[in-house]
Formats: sequence, structure tokens, C-alpha cells
Amino acid sequence: MNKYRVFWLIFFGGLLLFAGAMVWYTQRALTPYPPSQAALRALESSTDLEVRATAYGWVFIPQGAVKGGLAFYPGGLVEPQAYAPVLRQIAASGYRVALLRVRFNLAVTEQGKARQAIAEAPTLPWAVGGHSLGGVVASNFAQSNPEVRALVMWAAYPQNDLSAKNLPTLALYGEKDGVIRQEQLAASQGKFPQGTSRQTIAGLNHAGFGAYGPQRGDNLATISPEAGWDEIARRTLAFLDQALTRP
Repeated sequence: MNKYRVFWLIFFGGLLLFAGAMVWYTQRALTPYPPSQAALRALESSTDLEVRATAYGWVFIPQGAVKGGLAFYPGGLVEPQAYAPVLRQIAASGYRVALLRVRFNLAVTEQGKARQAIAEAPTLPWAVGGHSLGGVVASNFAQSNPEVRALVMWAAYPQNDLSAKNLPTLALYGEKDGVIRQEQLAASQGKFPQGTSRQTIAGLNHAGFGAYGPQRGDNLATISPEAGWDEIARRTLAFLDQALTRP
């Protein structure tokens, strides 16, 4: 075997090795966090709440009078079903809740997805919300869609400057969050809409807003998942009742 053949064998072998490594890394980096069994159970219909699969994801429809709507974007690389335990509680208290499915489990790929959910019940007063990256996308949607009456951000902050916007906003955080970048959160405080309600839940971490297990880089929660979901739902409901149902 001459030296040229050895060179090309080494060259193409290295190229194949590099390509394989890139495929492995990309697959690993884009592997989503799956929903827990508790989340999947929360997607089942009951006598007082219908859960229906739709073209945009899922919709939770309570029995009786509906007070308003919430279109919800999932966190980055989190399968949307993971948010069902909290969203089910919100829906059971009288809200039509749309859980949005987005390409590659990244809300930035389909920032206008909430329009499909709102179009199904256009006469309702609607809020948009999301967790982490989903909360950022929800803030972008609220900025460019004046029909949105309220904004819900879980463990998130605005990408754009909404400080001139008079929009009821809930900014809800976990005390033990190890994922959100505190320096960027601090720098973003001037971008929130006027009158934003900022609240922190003791013992809650970043992943505790959903039901998908531990998240890389997060801190351990000192509150049980169920207690965390109850508190998130309680605070979000109190906000929605004030923002959407009062004159």
C-alpha cells in the first residue's frame, strides 16, 4: 500500500468518524424530555372535563360555562404532554386550555401556533403562556397579537421590550431553579409589560413546572411534584380570574 492510499484511507476514515460523532451529538442534544405517567393520565377525559387531540396539540374543555382560554407553549425540548397535570387543573376550574405541539419540541419553530387554538373559540378572552423557552415565545406572540388579553410566563422572561405594553402578565418562578440564567433574568426586568406580577414558589425548581423528571443543570426541588403543580395552578388561576374575567 503506497503512502497516498494510506493518506486517503486516514482522511476518509477521519471524515466518517467526525460525521458519526456529529450525528450522535445532534441526536443526543435534540432528545426531548418525555412526559411521566402522571402526565399521560392527566390527558384522559373524565365526566367533568373533555381532553381532545387536535391538529395543534390537545385541548382541555371543561363542562359548563367557560371563563376564558389559555394557549400554552411547552418548554424547549420538553414533550408538551408533560404540562398536562397543571393545565388540567386550570381547565377544571373553567378555562379552555390549548396545549400546543411544536416541531422538534422547540416553540421557536412555530411561534404562531396559538392562532389555531384561538380560532376555535374566538369569542373567548384569551391568554397565552408558556414555560421557559415557551414563555419567551408566548411573550413574542402577545406582543404581535393585540387580541391577547393576558400573558403567563413560567420560568421565563421576554426576548423583546414589552415595557410600553399595558398587558396583565404573570411571571412565575421557582426558588430552586438552576436552569434559568439569573444574570439575563435580572437584565430583562425592564422588558416586562407594565404592572407585571412577579411571584416565586418556595422549593420549586425549573423542571417542577412540568412532569418530565430531572433536567440537566437544574437544582433539586424541596417541594413534592404534586404540591408544586397545585401551587402553580392556584397562582395561575388567581391571575387568570383577575385578568380575563373582571372588567
